[in-house]
Amino acid sequence: MKTIKLLSTVLAVAIVAIATAVEKPKMHVVPLTANRAIVSIQNDNEALFELSIHAENGDLVYYKQSTKPLNSYQKIFDFKGLKNGSYTMNLKVNDTRLSKDFQVASKGIEVGESKLRFDPYFSYSENVLKLSYLNFDKENFSLNIYDEKGLVYESKVGKDFNITSGYDLSRLSEGKYDVVLSSFNNEFTFSLEK
Repeated sequence: MKTIKLLSTVLAVAIVAIATAVEKPKMHVVPLTANRAIVSIQNDNEALFELSIHAENGDLVYYKQSTKPLNSYQKIFDFKGLKNGSYTMNLKVNDTRLSKDFQVASKGIEVGESKLRFDPYFSYSENVLKLSYLNFDKENFSLNIYDEKGLVYESKVGKDFNITSGYDLSRLSEGKYDVVLSSFNNEFTFSLEK
């Protein structure tokens, strides 16, 4: 399959999509005592959200998914049951992700800066798959396409900040496909049907 570089079109669509349709959540983590912190989440629009805390080794130590759209959420967390070490609190609102690293130590909780990230933009029309992603962390990404039987296409996408690509899928048979954009730390999936 040929890779079609549609830089200006895909980039323009992605910029417009991000500028107009993206959520801008805010997450504040304020230590109250050596073991407790209050977490406050605000969003301009009501939306479903997911909040998780992962240990440095990747273990999930907390997960909450809202059952109804909210524009604010607040909870006091007691971290005394956590081992001393590094943790990451992740908030996902629609296609926007906000993460905040924090340290748990005997002397207290130390909170780092927030990182705002956006999920990639995928579209499929007229046998062309378009993809755009702002790779803030400059991770090395690859793109794989799977059908019901397994892998049908793979490509190294690279680690540029602005990833924009188009793929001609006209040679693929009719059917359902899963497109996976992945790095060591992230995986995004897009399903399409020809």
